[in-house]
Amino acid sequence: MFRSGCSRPGIAGGADAPPAPGGRPRKKWLGGDMGDEARVIEEFFLRRYGRHALYLPSGRLALYLAFRQWLRPGDRVLMSPLTDDVVFFTVLAAELVPVLGPVDPSTGNIDPVAIEESTWSGLRAVLTTNLYGIPDRMDLLEERCRRHSLLLLEDAAHAFDSRFDGRRIGQFGMVAAYSLSKHVGGVGGVLTFSEAGQRQALARRAAEEIRYRSLPRALAHRARSLLSTVGASSRPRKWLARLRDRLFPYPMQRSGHRLPYETTAVLQARKEGGGLDRFDQWIRVDKHLYRTWPLRSSLRATLRCLEAFEENRRLRLAGARKLLDLGLTPPGLPVPSDCALYRVPLFVQEREKVLAHFAQRGLLLDYIYDPPLDVYAPGLAQRLPSPSRAAVWSRDVLPV
Repeated sequence: MFRSGCSRPGIAGGADAPPAPGGRPRKKWLGGDMGDEARVIEEFFLRRYGRHALYLPSGRLALYLAFRQWLRPGDRVLMSPLTDDVVFFTVLAAELVPVLGPVDPSTGNIDPVAIEESTWSGLRAVLTTNLYGIPDRMDLLEERCRRHSLLLLEDAAHAFDSRFDGRRIGQFGMVAAYSLSKHVGGVGGVLTFSEAGQRQALARRAAEEIRYRSLPRALAHRARSLLSTVGASSRPRKWLARLRDRLFPYPMQRSGHRLPYETTAVLQARKEGGGLDRFDQWIRVDKHLYRTWPLRSSLRATLRCLEAFEENRRLRLAGARKLLDLGLTPPGLPVPSDCALYRVPLFVQEREKVLAHFAQRGLLLDYIYDPPLDVYAPGLAQRLPSPSRAAVWSRDVLPV
């Protein structure tokens, strides 16, 4: 499993940067001003992607704001059945109708070729996945969206370093959402968008959704995160995991690879108008502070991680190459040689036994989307059938 290092000392323009320009709302945590650090992160994304950016507490909040800003309740959104259930519940919270598309067996992403024209004409938006960093067929999706006047919204959480035909993922659609906790190893998320005029409206929406929590709860969350990090890199992993769950328990956990839910409860939340408050129990599952600004110290650490990313990227590329050379990935997997994947998808027989073997040694492998969303939540979405060969991406995949 790849982990990003963040050992470089500071990033230019960090704590000593000038105040944020007028009209740009300051971000606060427990009354403290964190505008400078957030602004530097936004400028990093502007330079890297050529898009305007808004720093937020999480990638899932970034997705939700994008849905609310550019779409309307009842709009149909094409998405992959192989994505995080948190993304799925965020779509539902925004009162949208998820349409689960067919999966391309060669990539694990949506297969645009297998979708009929009549289906495209009934959509309002397309949400990409870029599973494990493997790029979607952005050329085909971009063409279909242009032809049918659809919003192309990029979920770039797994694709911070991914490109398609020389362009970075995040440079195709009108809006893209990133998570800084994955490739970067930092905190928060970023929403990028092509229209500068959208910034104020997005900031207002964000202000309405942000929740300010007490210092003790924030510190407890930080302590849980630290115990998880230490446990992942030390010998007494099981003991530390038990200590973490005893001292700082989460009220809801995933059962197997998916989050348990009751269909009637989800439908009732939608009937009452959706929104993050009503869907909070399903969206916050592994990130309880997804609507809360992080500590200033965490923001500064994130800046260091961003500065060190290109340097650490060489190690990630080398690791990905070694895993790809094992011969356990699909033949012809379209991974550019300069792309540092978030996870390398290995395919194994009796995967659950392999996972149990690793778990006994304190190594927990995640980002397994089994069952697919169309099997996991058949009463909450519309679906288009996938070929049987695509089942390996949920049944046999071992993301490392």
